Amino acid sequence: METPQPQNPFFALGQSVGLAAFVWGYPLIETLRTCRMMVGGPDGPQDPRQFPMETLRHKQAVNTSEDRTVVASATDLLYGSAWINLANGPRVVTVPSSVKHKGRYFVMAMYDAWTNNFANPRSATAPNEGERFVMVGPGTPQSVVLPADLRVVNAPTDLVWMIPRVLVDDPKHLDPVFALQADMQVECPPQTHAGRVPSSIRDWVGNLKNSIDDLVARPSAAAEIAEHFFTNLCHAMVDTPAPEGEQGIVAWFKTARIVPALNFSWSALPKPLRDGLQQGLVDAVALIQAAANVDANALNKKPWDIHLHLGRYGNDFLLRALVAWRGLGANAGEVSLYGKCHNDASGEPLDGKHRYTLRFAPDQLPPADAFWSVTLYNQDRFFYPNRLERFSLGSLDKYLHRDPDGGITMLFCHEDQGDDPNWIPTPPGAFYLSLRIYEPSPEVKDWIGPLPSRIAAN
Repeated sequence: METPQPQNPFFALGQSVGLAAFVWGYPLIETLRTCRMMVGGPDGPQDPRQFPMETLRHKQAVNTSEDRTVVASATDLLYGSAWINLANGPRVVTVPSSVKHKGRYFVMAMYDAWTNNFANPRSATAPNEGERFVMVGPGTPQSVVLPADLRVVNAPTDLVWMIPRVLVDDPKHLDPVFALQADMQVECPPQTHAGRVPSSIRDWVGNLKNSIDDLVARPSAAAEIAEHFFTNLCHAMVDTPAPEGEQGIVAWFKTARIVPALNFSWSALPKPLRDGLQQGLVDAVALIQAAANVDANALNKKPWDIHLHLGRYGNDFLLRALVAWRGLGANAGEVSLYGKCHNDASGEPLDGKHRYTLRFAPDQLPPADAFWSVTLYNQDRFFYPNRLERFSLGSLDKYLHRDPDGGITMLFCHEDQGDDPNWIPTPPGAFYLSLRIYEPSPEVKDWIGPLPSRIAAN
């Protein structure tokens, strides 16, 4: 791109608005992109992996190294997915009975289009007998009569992504998991529409690649990526208006002609404004990447870098964008907490050319009321393929050896360790660890966990 002179007012305006609009709107666009991939386009599902709106689809096998749809997925849970368009009408949700499925952890996490985790019916809090409730959105037709005997859950946006998660305590015996999944239901009451896709998803513009990853892979395609992103954003703001209290930022975007509109035309913008918006997008991607690096470097100051406020972001738009990029669909803190470890105890990046131990002393175990686990990922945020197909270890692993004092020591290395139950194979190069704490206890606020220690070479 031939960069205009900085004094060009259109360029300067576009650059500032482009940066802010990308950081602000990226989570929304990622939600819509993910929905489009899962439910299909104007003609509906065209792929066996796709399914219609208002359909609850459950995974029937534990994640492996071949699963590359969702980044940073877990091995101790079976996931599900349902895309719900409340503009079609209210939806009735059935939560399973924790008595019927005694001891089986589950959560039915619900996210608005901005990636906020606004509701979490789950085994820890739901009535013992389960429940049914009706969910409505801001665009739910007022003429629809709601079931009088059910409580109402108000969704902040019409588009809702439900991600059920069910505990897998034995990958070889999944029937109890399947039984619980079957008791989760999403129903469309009579005289409501089903399956209609929001226009911003139906009329998606451009490819279905993540904007950040696409720009990193194709920096010369910045103009194309900017055109598609801002066009989709303008469409999206029609279906999903800005949250309450954010009208001011939308008014600012309007000065650069980024407005809610189904007829938005990128080519109709003055070229300096287009160039400025493009540069703003490039700057925003660099900012989000820098935030990710700061996040990793902070591990030297506080081990595991646990964020207590994921899932509900308020006006922390940068954190919201970062999480949407690194792990779309993060739970709120009362459900689960996530910690990342990129460095060892000496502050050096984790690398498979070295061997590491990670010891949790008895009084240092992650404070979880349900369970916890440590998972290893490649730099691409997927599992590292290995002959054991072992990617994580945690409190529920039956064959994990405990230390004589009751602590737990894990081993991370690339060299084959046979059948060592405490070994997680590493790639030959860079990797990182993710700690998940489910139903965290209050002590987590003050918990400081250990970091991996490098084993000295012989």
